[in-house]
Amino acid sequence: MNLGKLIYDSAMNNVPMEYANCSVKEREDAIREKLFEVLGIEEYEVKSFRKAMRRNKVAVFEIIEEVIDNVLANGDYQKNAFYNQFVEVKNIALGDANEFYIEGENALEVAEFSGSHWDLKRQRLDIGESLRVGMRDYGIKVYEYAERIASGRADFGKVVAEIAKAVERKMGELAEATFVKAMAQVPSEFKLAGASDTEEIIEVCQHVESANGAAPILVGTKLAIRKLQGVLDVTTEKIADIKNEHGILPIWQGIPCMEVAQGHKMGTFEFTMPNDKIYIVAGDARPVKMVLEGATEVKEVGEDLTADGAVEHVVRFKAGCAIVYNGVIGEITLA
Repeated sequence: MNLGKLIYDSAMNNVPMEYANCSVKEREDAIREKLFEVLGIEEYEVKSFRKAMRRNKVAVFEIIEEVIDNVLANGDYQKNAFYNQFVEVKNIALGDANEFYIEGENALEVAEFSGSHWDLKRQRLDIGESLRVGMRDYGIKVYEYAERIASGRADFGKVVAEIAKAVERKMGELAEATFVKAMAQVPSEFKLAGASDTEEIIEVCQHVESANGAAPILVGTKLAIRKLQGVLDVTTEKIADIKNEHGILPIWQGIPCMEVAQGHKMGTFEFTMPNDKIYIVAGDARPVKMVLEGATEVKEVGEDLTADGAVEHVVRFKAGCAIVYNGVIGEITLA
C-alpha cells in the first residue's frame, strides 16, 4: 500500500486489513517507515534527512495532494444527511463539467372552448437553461519541525490527516452556509416565523408540495425537530424505543422528518445550522451545487527549511458552491 493511501485510510478511520491488528503507534511507525522509503533513507539522521527532504520534496508534495484529492472526492462530508438531501457535487478532475441544467417550468393549461374552431392560444415548453458555478481558492498553511518528523516525535501521517480533516470541515461548512444564506430569498408565502400552530405549519407544507409536485419532508437539526415535535405522548413500546434511540420520531403529523448533523463554523463554537429552523423540501433535486476542481496544489514556503528548522507547506485547492434550483423550499422558524 502506498503512503498516500495509508494516510488517507487512517485519517478516515478506515484501517487497512494488513494493519487491522496493529496499534495506533504501530501504524504511525509504519507511516514513518514508508516516508523514509520515499525519501530514500533507512533511518533518522539529521543531515541525511535534510538532504533527502530537499531531493524528494516533490514526492512529499504529491503524497499530500493525493490525500487531499481523495478527501475532496470521497470524504465523509459528502455522506451525511445534509449532503444527501441538499448538495450535488461535481468533480472536474473526474470528468464532470462545471455545468448544471435547470428544467424550465412547463405547466401547460387546458382551455375550454366551443369546439367549432382551432383558434387556441399557443403555449411553448420552457427548455430550461444551463448554469455554471463560480470557483474560489481555498488554502491552509502548516508547519512542523523536520527533526521531530524524522525522529518520530511528530507523526507525518497525523499532520497530513489533520489537513484532510480541516478540508472536510471547510467543505461541510461551505455547503451549509450557502444553503442557509440562500434561504433568505425564499418567498414569504413559503415562510412561517414564530411558528407554534400545527395547522399553520401544515399549510406551508401544502404550499411547498403544490409548488413542487412532490410530497414534503421536514429537515432540521435534532434540536429543531425536537422543538417541532414538542412533548409527544408515547403510546406504544415501539415508539418509545424509536424515540429513546434517535431522540426524534421519523414522522410528524404524517410528514417524514429527517435530521441533519450539526457542526461548528471553523475556529469558533458557532453552529453552522440554526437550531430554530425547519426546512420543507419536496422532490429529489438538490439545490446546493458544489464544484471541485480536483487538482490540489502543495507548495513549500521559502527554500528548503525555514530559519527555525521547520518544514512549512501551503495546500491550495479550488471549489465553488452556489444555489441552482427551480423549485421551492419552505422555512419554518420555531417559536
